[in-house]
Amino acid sequence: MSRPLTLRITSQARLDLADIWAFIAEDYPERASDFIRQIEKKFEPLRHHPELGPHRNNLMPGLRAHFHRDYVIYYQFTDTELIIVRVVHGSRDAVALFGENDPP
Repeated sequence: MSRPLTLRITSQARLDLADIWAFIAEDYPERASDFIRQIEKKFEPLRHHPELGPHRNNLMPGLRAHFHRDYVIYYQFTDTELIIVRVVHGSRDAVALFGENDPP
């Protein structure tokens, strides 16, 4: 069994999680932290199997997506590291978030 990848959450992804927490806490303060924990639990299987999510190379080279309810976890990985790039609501315009790249 291979060793799980080291987790790195970008500063932008941390801001995304804080924004999600604040949005939920406006109406459901008792549920906001639990929801963030649920999203963060989705990182663990990606540390072991980073190829799970579909490619999103049209947005950024090496970018993949994984989902939790209506939210998209955008990530990349190397031989040693899982990098959480963004965590956003699925209704957000991904091209506006990342720009558009021609797939390799």
